[in-house]
Amino acid sequence: MKRILLLPLLLLMFTAHANEAMQLYEASGKYYESQKYDSAVIMGERALPLLRQKGMKSEEADELSILSVCCMRQSEYDKALQYAKACNQLDRESGDAERISSSLNTIGSIYVAAKQPQEAMRYLKQALQYAEKTGSNARIALTCGSLAETEFSQKHYDEAIRYIDRAIQLEREEGREAKLRVRLSQKATILVGTGKRQEAVEIFDSIIPYFRTTGNHQSLAISLNKAGQALLDMCEDAKSEAKLRRAVDYFRESSLLCRDMDNPFNEMQARRGLYQALWSLNPDSARIELEAFNQLKDSLYNQASAETLARYNAEFGVDELQEENISMRRLYTYIIIVGVVLLVMAVLMVVRQRKLTALQRQRLSEVTMTLDELRQRYEHAIATNDGEEEKDELTEQDKDFLTKTMSIITEQLEENRVNVDELASALAMSTSQFRRRLTAITGETPQNYITNIRMQKARYLLDTQSELSILEIALRCGYDDQSSFTRAFKRFFGITPSNYLQKNN
Repeated sequence: MKRILLLPLLLLMFTAHANEAMQLYEASGKYYESQKYDSAVIMGERALPLLRQKGMKSEEADELSILSVCCMRQSEYDKALQYAKACNQLDRESGDAERISSSLNTIGSIYVAAKQPQEAMRYLKQALQYAEKTGSNARIALTCGSLAETEFSQKHYDEAIRYIDRAIQLEREEGREAKLRVRLSQKATILVGTGKRQEAVEIFDSIIPYFRTTGNHQSLAISLNKAGQALLDMCEDAKSEAKLRRAVDYFRESSLLCRDMDNPFNEMQARRGLYQALWSLNPDSARIELEAFNQLKDSLYNQASAETLARYNAEFGVDELQEENISMRRLYTYIIIVGVVLLVMAVLMVVRQRKLTALQRQRLSEVTMTLDELRQRYEHAIATNDGEEEKDELTEQDKDFLTKTMSIITEQLEENRVNVDELASALAMSTSQFRRRLTAITGETPQNYITNIRMQKARYLLDTQSELSILEIALRCGYDDQSSFTRAFKRFFGITPSNYLQKNN
């Protein structure tokens, strides 16, 4: 009798758990469709163990797919990869070619976003093979779009155009208007890379209104950023206030969209574009956007996530199937060991960074001296640094590079303008080349390097020219107003300029 009563109770409990799993699963899907990725992840991670417990493999695979895309949108690439590979494993067990192609495509897209295009190609070419088996034009077009992005990231422009043109043709044949616009956005991005900026802007101008009306905020934000950057690049050849103002409008709209979507990576791109576009139009507004950009950059873990992904590859491998049969206890033990090792490495990196920072500040002292005196101080600082375990000696080419860099920065400060792009151009380098070389030599980003020079110049003027007012010193250091200078000085030295004068006097 007890067994008879117990059976309905167990059945009722099982049904209740299954209903809860489905409710969470459906909620995750709805949040994902409305591009509220944080909420989608919360619901999905609650649904996942319940779906596994109930053996609902199809729904589990779908949830893993949603989680992987949401995490990718949030720049958590290592986490996205784990979900995507778990999804692919379930898809392979099902034998469904379309599902397998879909999850392989997702894995490839994550590697593209994490700046590992060669790994991405391995998965995407497999995805295309499975897509061809399905005979689905929509699936083939999607995969061709991903392959086009990957080839583009490697500067294989002809291959990228070939893939995206095939995707566009298939979307037109299927009458999929929304997807067609996405493919056109991808093609416009490739055209920007090939230097055909005017053609790219015309495509963006034709598809941006469509994304606005359909509410595809993700594609809209990306297209706005790309169109804005293309307009900026066109202004390098022939200055045009109208183009700059259009770029400002595009970047500003994108930044608001990305903030609402909690998409920090694309918001950071929009803020950087705003700073660059506003620099010659409204320097004060440009500085506000630059500060917003720096705050986003500091908080954004895009680079950290990419580095974590690289460690994941080294430790766990990138085999497509990932069908190893390791017990959870061994896996947890391994993770703990890796965590301890990474923690020790992080501590060592912090210690080394502090030593490099101290050396850098020593090199930057008294930057307003003549260049000959400055060079002598550098050589003396290097020669007397015998006590350091890492001498970090500069080559003659490095010394010459730093001397020229400081000379140009000093000229820019005297003209009350400091611009990294112009600085790189004066050195006959691209901005990225200049950034990499300066960071390799000094351990500082260009912005931090310029800030150091500004602050050292300010301190020198405070020490040697007491007749100058705080405002005059601020102007000589490239600041437009006293309050901005005071805040920057206090952040750097921990004391206001006025208090610094009082203390020294």
